[in-house]
Amino acid sequence: MGGVLFIDEAYDLDPVGDFKGKTIVNELLTLCEDQRDNISVILAGYEDDFQKKFFAYNPGLKSRFKEVIFEDFDRKELSTIWIDSRERMKWKEEEGVCDVAIRRLLKKSGRKGFGNAREVRRLLESATRKALSRQDETFSPDDMIIE
Repeated sequence: MGGVLFIDEAYDLDPVGDFKGKTIVNELLTLCEDQRDNISVILAGYEDDFQKKFFAYNPGLKSRFKEVIFEDFDRKELSTIWIDSRERMKWKEEEGVCDVAIRRLLKKSGRKGFGNAREVRRLLESATRKALSRQDETFSPDDMIIE
């Protein structure tokens, strides 16, 4: 055995409040210990939920995992994602649209559940739906402009 095991929202295993979670976490600990030279285990999720659910089960759990915190993307990174996504669709936008979109996104950053690239995609999809709703008989997807 070897490789990487990635568990997203791993705090939902909740070994304190869910008997199935307790069994799974115990097996996970055994795997981490027995295969530590062959496998990397990555647990992803919100820090506060990990503290309340996952690490509360066993004080020694936290010392078995290295904590890495990913900060929200900044203005430049969000802009790059927006522009790259829009260009991949071969669509244009009026000047200033990206700046407005990124300002809206930055208002949400730092909050639990903010999805960074996922939020960019959602906003771009919303702008796309609005632009498509304004189409007339002369509309061509090649001329798509987001306002």
